Amino acid sequence: MVAVGFLTYGLGIAPAYYGLGIFASSLIDDLGLTRQQIGQIFGAFTLTYGLISPVAAAVIRRWGIRATVTAGALCAASGFWLVSQATSAAELYVGYSLVGGIGIGFSTLLPAQTIPVFWFRSYRARATAIILTGAAIVGFVWPPAAGLVLEFWDWRVGWRIVTGISLLVAVIAVLFIRNKPSDIGQRRDGLPPAEAGDSGHPAEARPAGSGAEAAGESAPQGALMWALRTPQFWIATFATLANTVPWRVVTAHGGIHLEDLGFTTLAASAILGVRVGASLFGRLSGSLGDFMAPTRVLALALLLTAVALSFFVSASSAVVAYPCVFAIGVGYGLAYTSEVVVFGWFFGRAAFVGSTGARLFLIGIIGALGPALAGAAADRTGSYAGTLWTCSALAILGAASIWFCRPPDRSSLTGEQRGAG
Repeated sequence: MVAVGFLTYGLGIAPAYYGLGIFASSLIDDLGLTRQQIGQIFGAFTLTYGLISPVAAAVIRRWGIRATVTAGALCAASGFWLVSQATSAAELYVGYSLVGGIGIGFSTLLPAQTIPVFWFRSYRARATAIILTGAAIVGFVWPPAAGLVLEFWDWRVGWRIVTGISLLVAVIAVLFIRNKPSDIGQRRDGLPPAEAGDSGHPAEARPAGSGAEAAGESAPQGALMWALRTPQFWIATFATLANTVPWRVVTAHGGIHLEDLGFTTLAASAILGVRVGASLFGRLSGSLGDFMAPTRVLALALLLTAVALSFFVSASSAVVAYPCVFAIGVGYGLAYTSEVVVFGWFFGRAAFVGSTGARLFLIGIIGALGPALAGAAADRTGSYAGTLWTCSALAILGAASIWFCRPPDRSSLTGEQRGAG
C-alpha cells in the first residue's frame, strides 16, 4: 500500500501541479495571457481541489479509497486533455482549474493522506513520508522534462503527456489499491488484534466507543464538529496555510521570477526542478514525527522556508538560486509530511478524514488567493519581491503558532487516551 500510494500520489499530482508554471511563458505568448491570469488559473485549480476535499472525504467513507482515486484520475485525464486543446483563458479555466482540479481533489491529496493513517500507527510518520515523496520524485523529473518538451515540441504535447499519466494512475488504482487492512486479512500496524478494530475477524468485537474510522466505514457521530471546535484544528490549519501559500506562489511564479532575474526558461525550469527534488529529503525527514513531537518538526520546517525565501528574493545567480530552492524544497517537504502526522496525532482515525477534508477545503479557499495576488502585484510593480517577503513573514508566524500546540483531549469523543490513535 505504501508503494501504491507513492505511485498514485506522485504520478497523479506532480505533472499537473508543476506543469502550469513551466508552461507559463509559452501560454502567455501563445494565448495572450497576463501573469495575473496565470496566477488566477493556478489559484482556481488549487481552490477547486480544496473545495472538493470534503466531498472526497464523504466518498472515501462511503465507497473507499480505490473507487475515489480511480474516478478522480479519469476526471483529471479528461480535464488535462481539454487543456491541450485550449485556445483561450476560459478554456484553461474549464479544463485545468475546474475539471482537472476536481479530478486531483478526488484522486491525490486526501487519499494519499488517508492511507498511512488507516493502515499504520507505529510507523505512521514513516509511511506518510514515503508516500508523499512520490510527488517530490516525479516533481523533480517533470520540470526539466517539460522544459525539453518545449524545446522539441510545445506545451500542447506536454499536456497530452500529463493526460496519459493520469490514465495510468487510474489503472494502478483499480488494480492495486485496497481500502483497509481487513480487505487482505490484516490489521493496522502497531495494534494487537484486540485493539485493531478493523481486523475483520468475527471473534473480535470493536471496542465500545472506539469510534475508529476506516475507509469505507462511518465516522463517529459529531467527530468533525468536535474537531472544528478545538483550537488545535485552527492553529494546525494556519500552520498548513503558512507552508502552502509560499509553495504555491513559487510554483506558479517562480519560473517567471527567475527569468526576471536573468535566467533562461530552460535554466529556470532546471532550478525549480531541484526545488521539488529537494522536497524529497524534507518529506522523508518528516519521519522524525515518529520520534519527537511533530508540531516541533513542522515549526522548524517553516522557519527554514522563511529564511530561504528571504534569499530567493534576489537570487540573480545560480550560486544563490540553487541553495535557495533546495532549502525551500526541504522546508516544504518536511512541513508537508508533518502536517499529516500532526492531524493524525491530534485527531486520530476518529476524526482524521473529516478534519483533513475541512482543512484542505479552507486551504483551498484561502490559498487560492496567493498566486493570483502575486501575479497582480507583479503586473503593477514588475517584481515579486514584496510577495516573497510577505510569504517569509507568514512562515515565521506559522512556526510560532504551532511550536507550543499540544494534542486535544479526545477521550470524551472516542474513548481513546490522549495522544493515542
